[in-house]
Amino acid sequence: MDNMMTQEFDTPVLIIGGGPVGLATALDLAWRGSRSMLVERDPATAAILLAKANGLHERTMETCRRWGVIDRVVERGFPPEHAGDSVYCTAMTGHFIGRSVIPSANTRPVPPESPEKRQRCAQYEFDPLLADAVKEHGLTDVRYGTEFLSFEQDANGLTSKVKDVATDRIYAIRSRYLVACDGAGSRARRQLEIPFEGRMLDFSLSAMIRIPNLAAHNPIEDGERYILIGPEGAWGIMTSVDGREIWRYTVVGSQEKLDPAHYDIAADIRRALGSDDIEFEILRLIPWRRSQCVAASYHAGRVLLAGDSAHTTSPTGGHGMNTGIADAVDLSWMLDAILKGWGDENLLAAYDIERRPIGVRNSASAAKNYGGWMENSGYADILADGPVGEACRADIGRRLVETLHGEWHSLGIDLGYRYDGSPIIIPDGTPPTPDDTSDYVPTARPGHRAPHAWLADGRSTLDLFGRGFTLLRFGLAADTTVALEQAAAAAGVPLRSVDLAESEVAALYERKLVLVRPDGQVAWRGDLLPADCGMIIDVVRGAAKFVDSPHETALQHAG
Repeated sequence: MDNMMTQEFDTPVLIIGGGPVGLATALDLAWRGSRSMLVERDPATAAILLAKANGLHERTMETCRRWGVIDRVVERGFPPEHAGDSVYCTAMTGHFIGRSVIPSANTRPVPPESPEKRQRCAQYEFDPLLADAVKEHGLTDVRYGTEFLSFEQDANGLTSKVKDVATDRIYAIRSRYLVACDGAGSRARRQLEIPFEGRMLDFSLSAMIRIPNLAAHNPIEDGERYILIGPEGAWGIMTSVDGREIWRYTVVGSQEKLDPAHYDIAADIRRALGSDDIEFEILRLIPWRRSQCVAASYHAGRVLLAGDSAHTTSPTGGHGMNTGIADAVDLSWMLDAILKGWGDENLLAAYDIERRPIGVRNSASAAKNYGGWMENSGYADILADGPVGEACRADIGRRLVETLHGEWHSLGIDLGYRYDGSPIIIPDGTPPTPDDTSDYVPTARPGHRAPHAWLADGRSTLDLFGRGFTLLRFGLAADTTVALEQAAAAAGVPLRSVDLAESEVAALYERKLVLVRPDGQVAWRGDLLPADCGMIIDVVRGAAKFVDSPHETALQHAG
C-alpha cells in the first residue's frame, strides 16, 4: 500500500491526543480566538468505554464556568441526588467497616472559596461535551483516526508526521508549536528523550461492568465507591461510573502485571458484590499501571507536555485529569499571547517552571492517599463474627476515615497551588500561605489564584478574568494607573482596568492594585505603581531577560 507523504497541512498549534487535556487545550485556545489542529488516533471522542475519571474539582468547574459549559456538565453528570460517600466494607453486601461522607450535588453547598462546587461527570460524557464546545468555536481542525508518528524541529517551527489509521497514508503537518497530550506513554516525550522520573506503585486491572439490578440486593447504601477490605488489606474498589448501573471494578495492590486473558476478574467481582446471585455484565477490561511519575521537563524547544504525558498520578484523589486541565489553561494563554505577538517565547520556559512543581506535588499527594489504602495492620479479625469482629471493623473504619480525609476533601490541592519561582510573577515579599491538602487559604499573593468573592452585581471576581490581563483598582482614581495601561498598550498586551468598591473584597486582595493574568493567577500587586511600568509589563509577558534568580530579577524590574 502506498503510504508516501502526499499532503501537508498548516496550523499554529498541533495538539496530539483527543482526551480531556487535549480538548481543554484546544477549547481554551479557541475561546481566546486562536486556531489549532488536534489529531486523535481513535475514530471519535469517547469511542470506547474506558475506566476513566469522573470527578471535576472546583478549579476545573471554574474553568468550565469561563467556557460556558457548566450547564452541560450538570446535565450529563451524576443524578444530583446521588451521594458521593466512600464506604469501607468487606463486600458491597457484606460487613460495614466505615464511611467517609460526601454529600450529593443537591445537598452539598457551594464552598465559600469558589463560585462553583465540584461535580461528578463520567469522562465518556465529559469528553464529548468538550469536543462539542471545541467544534462550536470553529477554530480547531479536529482529525480523528489520525495517529501521531514523529516530529522534526527547526528554527521556525515543526514538521510532524501523522498517519491516517484507515488508509496508512502518511501526512505532514507544519506547526509553530506542538502540545503533547498523548498520555503516559507519550511518543513525543520519548522522542525528546525526556526522563519520566518517579516510581511504579503497582499493577491494576479495571473492569467496566453493568449491574442492572443492584439495589434489589440491598447493598450498603449511598456509596459512590466501595473500598473492599479483607484480612490482607484493601484488595479492590467498586466505583459508580454514571450513578446508575455502570460500575468500575479495580484490582489493587498487585506487584505483578495482570493479564486480562488469564486473570479471573469475574471471581473478584462476585467477591466484591458479596453474592453469586447478583447479575452483572463485563463490558471491557483495561490493564494499567499505577505510578507516581513526572517528566524531567515539560518543555523542549517548541514542544510542550501536558496532562499524563507530563505527569501520572494514582487515581486516589482524582487529581490526574484536574491537574492536566490546569496545565492546559496555563499553557494556552501563553501560546495565545505568543501567536498574537505580545507574548515572548520565554513564556514557554515559564510554563515548565510553573507547572512541573504542581505535577510533583499533586502526584505525591495521590500516592500518599494510596498508601493510606494499603495500610493493613490489625486486619486479622475483620471477617470474624461477634464482638471481636465488630471491634476490629470499627477500629479499621475509624483509622481509614481519619487517614483518607485528605483524599475526599482536597480543596487545598485544587485551589491552593502557587507559582513561586516563576520568572513571570513579581513577588511582593509576603510569606506564603500554608500549602495544605484540605485547607485552602484564599490570598492575592502574587503567583496564587486570584481569590473568589461575590460582587454586588451578583458576579464572582473570577468572572472578571480570562480574556487578557485585568487590573483591579480598590479606592484609587483611574488616572493613577494610566502609566501601566499605556505600557500595556505599547506592548500590545490586552489589559482591562476594573474598579471595585466592595470593602470585603478589598480586604481579601490586601492591596489597592492587583494585576491578574489571563489564567486567573495574580501576577503583581501593590498600593502604588512603580516608576517603570514598562518593566512590569515586560516581566509578565515574558519579555524580561531570565536570570538565575527570577524573584530577584522581578523585584528589580518592579522596583
